[in-house]
Amino acid sequence: LVELCPFFVLQTQGEMVAGKQMSVTVEFTNPLTKTLENVTLRLEGPGVLRTMKQQFRQIPANSTLTWDVKCIPKQPGLRKLIASLNCDALRHVYGELNVQIQKP
Repeated sequence: LVELCPFFVLQTQGEMVAGKQMSVTVEFTNPLTKTLENVTLRLEGPGVLRTMKQQFRQIPANSTLTWDVKCIPKQPGLRKLIASLNCDALRHVYGELNVQIQKP
């Protein structure tokens, strides 16, 4: 669990073993007093999951968005998950999490 940006949280659930399904949860809390519009959330993690993008029309002020992603890591070792958010009001907001993927 890591919070580089206090509004972004990344967490993993399940065994982190190459070839076995695991889950990644991305949470973003809108820190502004206005609704964010046309939001693009992106999650990437070489060796863990292919780059995924999700569009959200709106994130209301002070509300939290939760995005759950299931993946099957391909390569064991220390890997990094990076989530980023872009919209008109906020640019290049990101969070990252180091994960240790075990050998099967």
